[in-house]
Amino acid sequence: MAEERSELSVEMRRFISLEIARPFVYRFVLTLLFFEAFVIVFIWFLLTIETSFSLLLFPLVVAAGILGGLFIYQKSPLLRVPLAVNLNHPFMGDLELGQAVVMVQFSDGLWADVGEGRVRLTVDELMGGSLLIRDDDTYAVIGHFSHLPQTHPALKRYVILINQAIALRDAVNGDKDSIESARERENNDSGLLERSWFEDEQSIEIEPEGIFSKFRRE
Repeated sequence: MAEERSELSVEMRRFISLEIARPFVYRFVLTLLFFEAFVIVFIWFLLTIETSFSLLLFPLVVAAGILGGLFIYQKSPLLRVPLAVNLNHPFMGDLELGQAVVMVQFSDGLWADVGEGRVRLTVDELMGGSLLIRDDDTYAVIGHFSHLPQTHPALKRYVILINQAIALRDAVNGDKDSIESARERENNDSGLLERSWFEDEQSIEIEPEGIFSKFRRE
């Protein structure tokens, strides 16, 4: 298995803090604000009528507001992508001052360098859930990735993003072949990216083609 760390070093940045992840954050915030605004208006209505029935409904509406917010968060998996890159990675911009690094977070919360080559998921027959393994002839185990099954839509999107990050890392670090394989993966996986915000219809509005084209011209 990969060498694990309990926390990220100062030069690493989680995916959710990157510029390319902002559309997901904005969409979550807008959805949450719209829902909570409806709850607040309903609470105000209950307070204005001041009946025994409204007093009974009040705690239920408050609880619904809290649980609804948690539900929206749980249905927004791109806020929790277990991926981090360092300052030299193209996800951070055009710095490219040194070696790019990609790290992933495992089911126990620990982080590790993803290592060389693209990755994929497989079933963990022993512990259940999903293992992250090498997508090559060795199928070497990197670590226990999630307690969710490998067919879970969120996990598929996570792996797509991780492999895109790996391809860009390899391009910065001198492995040009990964760009061509990444372009093939974009075409093969495009169906998984055409989703809406929630679990069954969620989009990943990152445009790696624009980033990859920069390396193809070099």
